[in-house]
Amino acid sequence: MKRLLGVINNKGKEQLLVSSGSFVGLVDSSQSEDFKAYAWQKELNKIKEVQDELFNFRLGPSSGALLESVIFNIFTYGERMKEVYIDNTYKSRFIEQKMCAKNPFEALEISEQICASFAFSHSCAFSRAIEEAFSINISDNVKIMRLILLEVERIFNHIYVISRLSSAAAQKVLTNHLIYLFDEILSLNKSFFGNRFLKNINSIGSIKYIPKMQMDVFVKKLESIVKEFSKLYNFSLKSHNYLDRLHNTGILTMDDFEMFNFDGPALKAINVSLDTRVYDEFFDNFKSVIEEGVDALSRMIVRAKEVFQSMMLIKQLLEKLQEYAPNSNINIEDDQKERSAIAFAESPSGTVYYYIELIGNKIDYIYAATPSMFLIKAIEKSLEGQIFTDFAFTVDSFGAFFADAAK
Repeated sequence: MKRLLGVINNKGKEQLLVSSGSFVGLVDSSQSEDFKAYAWQKELNKIKEVQDELFNFRLGPSSGALLESVIFNIFTYGERMKEVYIDNTYKSRFIEQKMCAKNPFEALEISEQICASFAFSHSCAFSRAIEEAFSINISDNVKIMRLILLEVERIFNHIYVISRLSSAAAQKVLTNHLIYLFDEILSLNKSFFGNRFLKNINSIGSIKYIPKMQMDVFVKKLESIVKEFSKLYNFSLKSHNYLDRLHNTGILTMDDFEMFNFDGPALKAINVSLDTRVYDEFFDNFKSVIEEGVDALSRMIVRAKEVFQSMMLIKQLLEKLQEYAPNSNINIEDDQKERSAIAFAESPSGTVYYYIELIGNKIDYIYAATPSMFLIKAIEKSLEGQIFTDFAFTVDSFGAFFADAAK
């Protein structure tokens, strides 16, 4: 399956950043006709004009119903949403431009500021691209530690998304318990790694040194939290009122995938996976969680099952982790050579891709394809035809962040 990850415009030349199976690379823009997603990616953040007879109900940029600054332009005749266009330019910080002319270590810190919830995924994808560009060898222990923390990031994100869904359904007791577990994991992160959202841990060619014994304790504490989540999740499945609110809400199909190229749990919920973990050497016979559904309920089930899967993967990775000495600092010399590289990391809501061009030890051009870029378009499509009371269920089920999309 092909995905158009972005339209690269640099030095007057347009190219397409494309993924297809294990291939990720640039192709000539003459192949744009192969991708239905080309049209909207050429005009990111441009709000479309809609027929005058529809009323534009504008939600945002500041509203108690929203966690981030964004405007939902909801075009409606009354109760049902006819068309929806999202203006997320309020979160635009031009981060890619700010990375240019910076050295890789400075740019790495900036990449972690794109989206706190996916900070470690961005850090991994960026550092992997730099390591590819400069042929920096990475030890197995660094690779394994990165994979473990990517799974930790997945667990706390998924629990948070499910708490948002239960909150929208007025399941207050369940919501409070889930938020407590979410915060417990963030507190664990702070205690063991120094940051609640796993920032300032990963570096180019290395990662923060954590003794093996300390990792054993961390994983045991995390497992106890996941066991509590399992009890809450199984209990929630007995609430027909809760499940009915998610069932047949925010429907997406494979035709929508072809148009908008989203991935992550949103795609897995329609029985298809593009999870890049299948290519990782440290995962033994990895199989993606998929569901034969098309709605918010299916997306929630995928996330819950991935929480349990991630815990299992962390324990398997921990067995492969060896006691190792603290990393030595990597030094990147300014040799004025031109380099480029592409790398990725699997975030909780889809794959993060980085395409980077360098001159010497300075960033010359960078493009980040984030999962929320595609999920924003999926949200717009899935809201069409829904009633206003289903708005929160639909939006929250995707686990998208407008900061991640706007960059």
